[in-house]
Amino acid sequence: MLKNYFKTSMRSMMRNPLSSFINVFGLSLAIGVSIVVYSFMDYQFSMEQFHENKNEVFMVTYFVDKEGQTLQYGKSPVLLADALKTDYSQVKATCKIEDRAVIVKRENKVFHEEVRYTDPSFLTMFTFPLKWGDPGSLEGLNNIIISEEMSEKYFGDVDPIGYDLILKFDTDKKKTFTVTGVAKKFPDAHQIEFDFLINFENFNFSHPEVAFDDWYKLLDATFIQVEQASDIEILQAGMGKYRDLVNSTHDGWEIIDFQFEQLTTLFDHSQYISESITYNYFAAGRITLPILGLFMLALSCFNYINIAIVSAARRLKEIAVRKTIGANKSSTMMQFLVENVLVTFLALLEGTCLAVLLFLPWFADLSEMPLSVDFGAVKLWVFLLVITLITGLLSGWYPALYISKFQAATIFKGSFRLGKKSVLTKVFLCIQLILVCVLLSAAVIFTKNTSFQYARTWGYDKDQVLYVQFPESSAFDELYGFWSQQSAVISLSGSTHHLGHQVNYPVINRHERKYEAREIAVAPDYFETLGLNLIEGRFLKDNFQSDQNSVIVNEDFVKKLMLTDPLAESFKIDSVQFHIVGVVSDFHIYSFYDKIRPTFFTLADKEEYQFLSLKVKPGSEYEVYDQLREQWASLFPETPFLGGHQEDVWGMGYYESEAQQGNFMRAVAGIAILLASLGFYGLITLNVSGRVKEFSLRKALGAGLKSIAFQVSKQYFILVFLALLVGVPLAYILMTALLDLLYEYPMPIGWMELCFSVLILLAILGVVIGSQVRKVSKSSPAEGLKLE
Repeated sequence: MLKNYFKTSMRSMMRNPLSSFINVFGLSLAIGVSIVVYSFMDYQFSMEQFHENKNEVFMVTYFVDKEGQTLQYGKSPVLLADALKTDYSQVKATCKIEDRAVIVKRENKVFHEEVRYTDPSFLTMFTFPLKWGDPGSLEGLNNIIISEEMSEKYFGDVDPIGYDLILKFDTDKKKTFTVTGVAKKFPDAHQIEFDFLINFENFNFSHPEVAFDDWYKLLDATFIQVEQASDIEILQAGMGKYRDLVNSTHDGWEIIDFQFEQLTTLFDHSQYISESITYNYFAAGRITLPILGLFMLALSCFNYINIAIVSAARRLKEIAVRKTIGANKSSTMMQFLVENVLVTFLALLEGTCLAVLLFLPWFADLSEMPLSVDFGAVKLWVFLLVITLITGLLSGWYPALYISKFQAATIFKGSFRLGKKSVLTKVFLCIQLILVCVLLSAAVIFTKNTSFQYARTWGYDKDQVLYVQFPESSAFDELYGFWSQQSAVISLSGSTHHLGHQVNYPVINRHERKYEAREIAVAPDYFETLGLNLIEGRFLKDNFQSDQNSVIVNEDFVKKLMLTDPLAESFKIDSVQFHIVGVVSDFHIYSFYDKIRPTFFTLADKEEYQFLSLKVKPGSEYEVYDQLREQWASLFPETPFLGGHQEDVWGMGYYESEAQQGNFMRAVAGIAILLASLGFYGLITLNVSGRVKEFSLRKALGAGLKSIAFQVSKQYFILVFLALLVGVPLAYILMTALLDLLYEYPMPIGWMELCFSVLILLAILGVVIGSQVRKVSKSSPAEGLKLE
């Protein structure tokens, strides 16, 4: 029986190639998008799950109440790991982590890198198997373990075990390490990683100025491993004494409490943890991508339902004959459900090919995530089975039920009319148009948002500005002396910190209240070089003694601290009093994702300069940049150049990301439009083909093109109007919420963007309807009246 059903289904699909193509292709597009969503979600939820001890490993975090807001941080006191190991027998191992910038050299290869100081337990606590070498060798203070990527970078295909690398920590501190291990390539779903691992005890050599007997000294991360996951509750109950120890040693933000984050869920929670070694940059995608996938499935299912119901008009006699020879309601339903299963199966095959060959590589390149489809994974097949069943039932159940109710006698009498006044078909089409309206609006808004982000001011003049970071303050005089004599340079300045690269985060005190602010220590000519706009007061003077305790603040500083007369105000950092002498306009230190915060400038000590900034004449930027690199190579042959154009300090990556978001939304909208257009085209085509005699008779009686166009499209006027009435406000609400989620300073959505989306949708519908009107107008009335 099933064999007969499949054979009949194949014949039916071949007899109706248009509707079959629309159904299969539409469902395949939606399934292809769903597979991409699956791959993304699988990657997200697989993060760090390959570690064998993931259930027993926890990262220490702490909470701070800052200006009425409770914030979680991923750093931890340096003394905490040893204290927990000593005080609790449940602690099996501890691991301290501190990442610092170094210069790594081997022969003529010299690069800026990041080294991870850690305890030897790192390689037993986390699952990073070695390709070569011994993980226990991390015990040695002169040993280094590197990643496979760094092995290829510095040694090529050679086994590097036993070879040396020179790590330069500072101008006068360098040390030779022997490679004793090379880690295998890390799994795709990871964020905890390393390039270079050295024993944590080396930190005493490279940074002797750091006090390791102070509870307020914080590390990048502390991990602990307990005997059983439930043991963490015992530790959590006793963290109060460590909190009190930390709070008693400083006058900054007080820690409210410590909390342990399990490795299994660390990545999921990392979007809420500041200063963490892991962070979920695509957290919003966990919400938006599944919604987009559901939108696509809904569009394709509604297409199928509409096409199936209307195309049944061509199969009325087939249905009547089946019922006459004994087919009951159940067998008729089964016939159409089998047909739907066949369509869904073909769509699954085509959708999988589209996902693997087209959608997934494109999205992986766009998102820079190593997404893939593992056909050996059971969960993938479960997902595909669920998608197939859901799609099959959603798209096929109602048409099968609807068609199975037809009465054979009514069909043979010719009194049965299908689809012309189907309310449900119109409801489904209306929902389709609403979904397309939302997705089309998203594409237009994100396209406009890209231009909006490009046009947004940084708050200072980033153009024609170059910067260079140098390893020692003595380099400043030589660089400054040379470039101050060059005609291409308009102004130049030194600084300890630099916009887009480095700032300080002191806690300021005013009237017994604490505030978080950003400090940027600069030379007086820094404001002119960077083009910062002075609103009131004055800039800093070129006299360290007279202006040592003077500061320039930004507008947000004045606003957050509610200063009515800022030039008459002062504040303290520790016990030092600072006086405000000027106010500058707000500016962005990092990208527009980062909220503008209270910031102040202090006068930097020349001995602490780390950056040189140059404002050059228009058109000379690249020439000066090349000369700067050449000069650097001659002055510091063993130190790689670290500098660039100020407009690229964060702008290049940020604007590329914005452009990618726009491309993604346009692609999604394009697929949605294609789905809706195919469904709309199929629906109108079937509708028109069922009214051939009516249109032929109207033409024979003298009906013109306008009359025919009105007859074809009149039933869709109210439908489109209702869809836009719901779709436009819904698009506004959803897009406003999405932009608010993604941006600190979202683009305001105006009616122009929504109206433009509506015009595009109406134009598409007009083209689809116009193609059928043209077809009817060119047909012969005589031929049409001959049809049965």
